[in-house]
Amino acid sequence: MRLSIENCADLALKSYAAAKALKRGRPAQGVVAHMDRRGAQAMMLDHKVLLIPGSNELVDWMRNVNVYNILGKRYKAKASAKSKTGAVLHSGFNSHANLIGKFAKEHDAQFVIGHSLGAATAQILGSWLGVPAVGFASPRVKLGARRVKNESKILNICRLDDLVTHVPPSEIGFRRLGKTVQLIAPETNPGLDHSMPNYIAALDFDTLGDALPRTWG
Repeated sequence: MRLSIENCADLALKSYAAAKALKRGRPAQGVVAHMDRRGAQAMMLDHKVLLIPGSNELVDWMRNVNVYNILGKRYKAKASAKSKTGAVLHSGFNSHANLIGKFAKEHDAQFVIGHSLGAATAQILGSWLGVPAVGFASPRVKLGARRVKNESKILNICRLDDLVTHVPPSEIGFRRLGKTVQLIAPETNPGLDHSMPNYIAALDFDTLGDALPRTWG
């Protein structure tokens, strides 16, 4: 499966409205299955695309650059755990991915899209499942430079002015899985740069290094 980056961004944006509708017991267009467990949300679309909304507000899960609230627990930036594949991941992101991974396998996910906390899990599931994954506003999830399986299938799209993309700190050894394209904003919007609407607006910005591909998969 191959999707345009614009389509991926549009689905990531719509995942928030879909999650709200499902919480209220209303249907969401194109969603054939969904989960909402212990604060982890995910939706499966009718063409086996898994959507993982994250958070548009930094304070929803990131209290500061050193402490993150994930699944109701507080994790320090340096917290790490060995994943089921043997890779050392941030323990909070690993827990989130474990929870959503069961749902992804049950519904045979063939493509994963996430934003923010959802982008952290999109990276991990892309590696675990060996399927294409696109993350917007992706934090760093892996401790250590050693590459793991299926990293070539993972794309991260990050604004340089987005604080979330700089945590956990690279200075303590964390990095993103796969390829990262960094977007250079001509203007910043303090407190709002992390939102999906501002990521969609940034898709035509210049990049630092590699250009943004038009499609992924």
